[in-house]
Amino acid sequence: MANVFIKYNPYKLETAVRIDGESVAENSILNVGQKRLQEWVEQIPVFLQEECNEQYFKLDFMGTEMDFEDVQEAVQKSNEEIQIELTHLPIKEVAYMELAIEEVFDEIINGPIEELKTKDLQDAFNKALNDEFEITVVATMSAGKSTLINSLLQRKIMPSSQEACTATISRIKDTDDEEFFAIAYDEFENKVTSVTDVKLENMAKLNADESVSTICLEGDIPFTSTDEMSLVLIDTPGPNNSRDENHLKTTFKNLDESSKALVLYILNATQLAVNDDSKLLDAVANSMKVGGKQSKDRYLFVVNKLDQFRKGDDDVEVSLEKVRKYLADRDIHEPNILPAAALAALDIRELLNNPNEIDEDLEDEISMTARKLNRNEQLHLEKYATLTPSIRRKIQEQYDKADNGDIMNLDTALIHSGIPAIEETIKLYVEKYARTAKIKNVVDTFQKKLESSKAFEQTKNAIAENTERHEQIKMQIQQIEEKLNSGDEAKKFKKKIDTIDVMPQVKKESKKLLAEQQQSMDKFLTNNVDEVFTRGEADTFINNLTNHSKQTNAKLSAGLEKVMNEQLVDTAMKLLNEYKEKIVKLVEGMNTEDLIFEPFELIAAEIDLHGERNRIIEAAKFTERVKVGTETYENPEREGFFGRLKFWKPKYIIEDVYENQEKIKAQVIADEFQALLEGYSRKIVKQTENEVKDKMKKLKFDYHRKFEAVDQMLRDKLHDLETFTADAETIKQLIQESKLKFAWLERIEQKVNNIIEIEEVVHS
Repeated sequence: MANVFIKYNPYKLETAVRIDGESVAENSILNVGQKRLQEWVEQIPVFLQEECNEQYFKLDFMGTEMDFEDVQEAVQKSNEEIQIELTHLPIKEVAYMELAIEEVFDEIINGPIEELKTKDLQDAFNKALNDEFEITVVATMSAGKSTLINSLLQRKIMPSSQEACTATISRIKDTDDEEFFAIAYDEFENKVTSVTDVKLENMAKLNADESVSTICLEGDIPFTSTDEMSLVLIDTPGPNNSRDENHLKTTFKNLDESSKALVLYILNATQLAVNDDSKLLDAVANSMKVGGKQSKDRYLFVVNKLDQFRKGDDDVEVSLEKVRKYLADRDIHEPNILPAAALAALDIRELLNNPNEIDEDLEDEISMTARKLNRNEQLHLEKYATLTPSIRRKIQEQYDKADNGDIMNLDTALIHSGIPAIEETIKLYVEKYARTAKIKNVVDTFQKKLESSKAFEQTKNAIAENTERHEQIKMQIQQIEEKLNSGDEAKKFKKKIDTIDVMPQVKKESKKLLAEQQQSMDKFLTNNVDEVFTRGEADTFINNLTNHSKQTNAKLSAGLEKVMNEQLVDTAMKLLNEYKEKIVKLVEGMNTEDLIFEPFELIAAEIDLHGERNRIIEAAKFTERVKVGTETYENPEREGFFGRLKFWKPKYIIEDVYENQEKIKAQVIADEFQALLEGYSRKIVKQTENEVKDKMKKLKFDYHRKFEAVDQMLRDKLHDLETFTADAETIKQLIQESKLKFAWLERIEQKVNNIIEIEEVVHS
């Protein structure tokens, strides 16, 4: 039996593996580098067998409870030939780290280093600590999406009737405020109206308003707290119900493998395999193939309306197996299945929270629903859910606390509805992935600033102590300032930046995306082009073609936006590296052995490449709305590209078609339709290319201004350094101050570094 020790630090993404007390070799398959555990955890049993040529292992895992559960799951799924005895060595959890960060930040703000008290640093800290985490809610028609969201909000606020199904995007941000506040925007992000103390009727009115494209809501999402992370629920229209193509684009963006959003994909247990599932599930399947377990974790498949099954006629387990098979047919394997009765949960919560507002008839109806959920064991939906051991224990504890043997018990019925299990699963995902990343981002921000401040204090001391070289140091500072202020150098730098061109790469990627769209349309038309339709059949064909085209165009737009953002980030990195090279070259021609300091070290924190990359991703998001318009084909009934499809009726489907029994060739429709689609798609590409040019111009301008500000910061620091070449009495006082600051910086730096170090917690 081999004794294996694995230590995983989720904050630093560091893994240490020892076998029989010896660290694994550098070329070992178990030397995984800076990968998240979830990217390779499923391979642990196989990796151990390959590494040791053994079948029996004693494995000690040091890490968080959440990560241990993933290791535990991998061990349980391993084949019978590999036997692993698993032990957990616990460490301090996320909540402890967040408290430690806040303590250090308070100490920094009240410390002696002025440059660490800047608004920029405080803003960076607050943004990292109060970051938003998005949850995209996707569903096909009649799956009960709005009802599910209402059950999570514990109030009826999203319209859920069949006639009022979602036509806008609603962005619901948790602020812990009891009352909801809403701002509605049109498709160009202009404010349409705002509403305070939002009620169901307000949302129904906004949803029905044709001028409204997006609704931003702020209020309380009760199952979580903003102390941990500010959750944002994004309620998207179904594939066939979007008011404009940008809604679908948002959905496909959030399904993409590069997105960090958690996805609640809601399926109707009573109506599987509807047509509008197809493209969305294809996008999900492609995303789940990349990134290991984390990619699987971010998709939660909620199977709703299971409480509509009748005892004896329907079987929950059989239905859930059908769901698994349905998803497997779409190449989605081992999905996280969460059964739910969202309407029952919403009604029960309404009665629990506002008993005086429920009339007697509705109260009787809700009580009967609770009775049904409690009495019928097949409807104890939490037992079918894909839950980790810790969540299952938590749900069981909630049930044991609530259970009093009463068959009408509302609290136990709520647990059986499956909604509390969904809430706990969301919280676990946020803690496992988002909160650990947040802690690392905050610590990185601190470390860069502290390193730069330490370099400055060290330089001060070095200059002060080299009294015999003060004249030489003064000369060096003057030479650097002259180069920094040189107009010729500035022109050279600007010319270098202006030559950066990403358009060839954008055009190359655009061609790929257009080819993929064409392949998708060809595949859709393969079995139809030889058909000859009646008028009714032609209508159906055009509707199906329209819906498919809307989805392919949404994917095209999302893909183009991703390409643009990647190129913007790449350009930002090039700009920062060019600036770094410029600063480093300030000492060219000097005897570097005589240099007391490096100019770049003094301002390194101001152009932190990692931090800038994260910032630019946010700043460079492609927010322009693509309006299709009616430039070529006017139609008074509907606007937008797909509205123009009424163009087909007068051209190919004439009023007397039934009388004359004329037929319509699918090939003719397909050819004309594809010509229009190709023109529209190329228009999207052209608009994106123009947008890239505009954003690149703005990006370069913004960075020129940033670099000018950093240049000035360097001048100020050089001036400060020059004071350390003054008279002996002044230098003595400055050295004392600098040494105290340096000692303080070292102590704080050690505290910051210790935040994300892990060690075993021994429970007494």
